[in-house]
Amino acid sequence: MANMNSENSGSESLKYQFDVEGMTCAACVSNVETAIQKVQGVQTVSVNLATESATVTASRPIELNQLSNTISKLGYVLQAKGSASLLQKQQKRVTTWKNLLLLQSIFGIPLLLYAMAEMFLGFHFGSKTLSIFIQFTLATILVISGSGYYRRGFRHLLMRVPNMDSLVALGTGAAYVYSLISSVNLLWGLGISDFNVLYYEAAGTILLFITFGKWLEATARGKTTEALSGLIEELPNEAEVLRDDKWVLLPLDEVGVDDKVRVQPHSKIPVDGLIVEGSTSVDESAISGESIPVDKHVGSYVVAASMNLQSPFEMHAKKIGRDSLFGQVVTLVENAQSKKPEIQKRVDRIASIFVPVVLSLALLSSLIWLLAGFPLTFALNVLISVLIIACPCALGLATPTALVVGSGIAAKEGILFKTPDAFQKLAEMDHIIFDKTGTLTEGKARVVEVFPESKTEISEYAIGMSQKSRHPLAMAITQFGLENDIQATQFDTISEVAGSGMEATQGKDKFSLHRIEDDEALPSGFSAKLDAFLDQGYTVSAISKNDTVLALIAFADEVKPEGPQMVDYFTTLGIQSTLLTGDRKRVAENIAAQLGIDRVLAEVLPTDKHEEIVSIQEQGKVTGMVGDGINDAPALVAADIGISFSSGTDIATNAADLIFLNTSLHNLIFAHRIARSTFSKINQNLFWAFIYNSVGIPVAMGVLYPFTGTLLNPMVAGLAMALSSVSVVANTLLLRTGKYFSLK
Repeated sequence: MANMNSENSGSESLKYQFDVEGMTCAACVSNVETAIQKVQGVQTVSVNLATESATVTASRPIELNQLSNTISKLGYVLQAKGSASLLQKQQKRVTTWKNLLLLQSIFGIPLLLYAMAEMFLGFHFGSKTLSIFIQFTLATILVISGSGYYRRGFRHLLMRVPNMDSLVALGTGAAYVYSLISSVNLLWGLGISDFNVLYYEAAGTILLFITFGKWLEATARGKTTEALSGLIEELPNEAEVLRDDKWVLLPLDEVGVDDKVRVQPHSKIPVDGLIVEGSTSVDESAISGESIPVDKHVGSYVVAASMNLQSPFEMHAKKIGRDSLFGQVVTLVENAQSKKPEIQKRVDRIASIFVPVVLSLALLSSLIWLLAGFPLTFALNVLISVLIIACPCALGLATPTALVVGSGIAAKEGILFKTPDAFQKLAEMDHIIFDKTGTLTEGKARVVEVFPESKTEISEYAIGMSQKSRHPLAMAITQFGLENDIQATQFDTISEVAGSGMEATQGKDKFSLHRIEDDEALPSGFSAKLDAFLDQGYTVSAISKNDTVLALIAFADEVKPEGPQMVDYFTTLGIQSTLLTGDRKRVAENIAAQLGIDRVLAEVLPTDKHEEIVSIQEQGKVTGMVGDGINDAPALVAADIGISFSSGTDIATNAADLIFLNTSLHNLIFAHRIARSTFSKINQNLFWAFIYNSVGIPVAMGVLYPFTGTLLNPMVAGLAMALSSVSVVANTLLLRTGKYFSLK
């Protein structure tokens, strides 16, 4: 589809993403979703106020113009995804509101001061005619400069989809029109009853306060997406490419697959690819979150957004832009932010009926006061105050701003939430299930002990036989030799026997390196040591010379060093941990004991893992599954939240809801803390937004007047409305301090 991003989201569905401009509140979100949902072929719609984006799935191809025309009638603008960066749009919006605020301040502040002086000090400037003229002039300039509120508000009202601007337009418009009639009545002495009070200051200063709030909100919303914007900017936009035997600097979108790219020291790698010339060290922290540099040489794979620390090198481009690993990270983060968790869907349903209810309450309350014998000015005060104070912006911003900040912070640490519901599920998780190999352990065998230790030549035999083998245990022995500076014995012949191990000859002597058999004859003292090794869950091999066992070598897949801290963290919170593995029972129990996990299920099949997850869920538990293998995929899908590593199998990462770009188990602690903090912020924001409206609207309706004589001034209502949205966004921004989830 031209000018429109689309992808297959299933065998029959198409997924489209685009930007939406002109939304100001939760009611706008509901209006856009409702309008698009009516387009034939559209299956689902998700609109995000914070990122100003929309995601549509459809059963058939849909033209951009068709959707654009649908929402343009409501005053919104639809554009292709990425037509302008979110950061640029937000900066432009901040500038627009800032300029309008400056203009309205020039005329609005004098109007406010004059009204305050007249209200509290009884001060009048000049004659009655001059006073009316001054107020009329200042208020009219404010109304004209704020004409956008009226265009948007009355358009939505006429189309029977009112939004926040409709409330503002009705409230300030009523005050201004009433004041015009009162001005004529007072100046010409027409004697029209109930039209002898001016509300110019209410109309004008309310617009000033609302614009002030819009500027603060735009500034704050810009800060919520800084993490995502910063993430996008990590990717270079140019690359040095070999063209016609010359190195030229080209925009990234002109680089092709298999182009030769040169990367200079202390510059970011622009694309994913293979090094074909040179060697260097690379800082991959932008991808993995790990700050330790990684050595790279010819044949090494490097990824975009990494930093070349040492020497220049040349590479063949393999994946570019959004196809690169870093580009996929950005896409995952954007996708997570464009979707809605269940809690936001409920809020949007409330917002869709909120504005009509407010309009009804405003009219009803003002009518009741009129019928009760109060003057028109009193009823008008109530009408304006209710319309102005009842702003659904705070409700609309409560959830998406928190998700944008939370997912952006997590992405910076190499933690990718694929769906917004993952935040809620992880925060509510009360049972976490772990695979063993590659999850709780390093995923590769290491030599942990050689028995007897005193015979160095035994290790030399083992290393000599292992050097040319790619078997995991042989590679572990070779690594053991390198780490301990042990020389390899030179044999006349070396051969690898499938399923048996290694065999070698040296003169007339025959040597072997093989998996120990239980019934194998062992020298004195060896049997007890073998039993001890096996009790600890070690894999054991034997070195033999002429059929006589000379030594035992114990291997283990070592527990990740941060594992015990991670398990202790969840245990302290009352979250149950279970080790679920297909490995031998003794091995699993040993690993669990080292980590502090008291529940172990070993020697299970993939289907068993799935059934165990379902069984735990039937007990009312919210489950999290951590795994990285093909055999973990059924359990990852079954769990309430599946967690995997980018280094895992494709099927595991596709099945997961949360992905870690490095294998450190500290990620689990950080992810859980950021999820809890983010979800906590959502609940806080919604609580205060609901409290604000629950208290503000009745007060504006005048419920306190019979008891205290207090009636809310429309100007105060305007200021309160403006600050409500700002308070929600400001509360969300506290997440960025890191004090809620930092590991330090």
